Amino acid sequence: MNHFYPEDKWVVSNGLNMHYLDWGGDKTKKPLILMHGIGGHAHLFDEIAPEFSTKWHVIAIDARGCGDTDWSRNGYSVQNFAADVADFAKVTGLYPFDYYGHSQGSRIGIALGAYYGDLISHLALGDYGPMPDPSPAGKSTANQRMAKGSKEKPRGFFSPEQSFGWHKEEEPNLTDEQVWKIVQHTYRTNWDGILVPKTDPEMRWLLGRTALKEGEYLWECVTKISCETMVIRGENSNVLNIDQAKEMVSKIPKNKGFLKEIPGAGHGLHNDNKKATISALVDFFSSTDNC
Repeated sequence: MNHFYPEDKWVVSNGLNMHYLDWGGDKTKKPLILMHGIGGHAHLFDEIAPEFSTKWHVIAIDARGCGDTDWSRNGYSVQNFAADVADFAKVTGLYPFDYYGHSQGSRIGIALGAYYGDLISHLALGDYGPMPDPSPAGKSTANQRMAKGSKEKPRGFFSPEQSFGWHKEEEPNLTDEQVWKIVQHTYRTNWDGILVPKTDPEMRWLLGRTALKEGEYLWECVTKISCETMVIRGENSNVLNIDQAKEMVSKIPKNKGFLKEIPGAGHGLHNDNKKATISALVDFFSSTDNC
């Protein structure tokens, strides 16, 4: 694997100043767009993006309201997220592209495949479907995510070290390097010198009510996907249940969908089993079938 850092870039897309990381790679090759989950940022792909750079021109985007991309006055519907990615591709000329969306990035991908499939060669939907997992374990996971999203915590931190200490206590399984990356890429310094979250607080609605409300629309989108599509599920996921994953595949037109389970992984996929997830994505993106 090459050891290098991405280039920070910005482009106006769908009326927003969008930040993205350009990992380079062979720019004569097909673009690969990586899209993070709720409240995340492009740097969440730092550990896997270089793995694709020898064959793809790798791009990781900060979604609207996240990272260093503008907050939106028009809200955070999945339609808006998908339109952002489509306009990004058109403005930059980075299409047709391969796409890997994890978690909320998968839901964005469902709408992309339905309405902008002509821009996409291969669509990888990572462990999130139109609806949450309805099983007891899935409901428990959803409740935990809601609790984490609304959990009372400091509104800001007076120093990077204070932020590090709080996150280290909350997530003791992370390495110091991983925690420092959280501090670096999750917070910004406000007018008073306080570290505050970069993510628009309005994004928290995506953890509950909005996700449920969009379910019917996303099921309709599944039936309109026009791209070769891989639905990726963590073997132990409590977010995308196996029955829903199979139903997604069955509803994708013209037999263009198939299911891939990542052994030993939960919802985290590439964070839980990096090798198997990358292997599945490389094999899929390297296939010759196109939209």
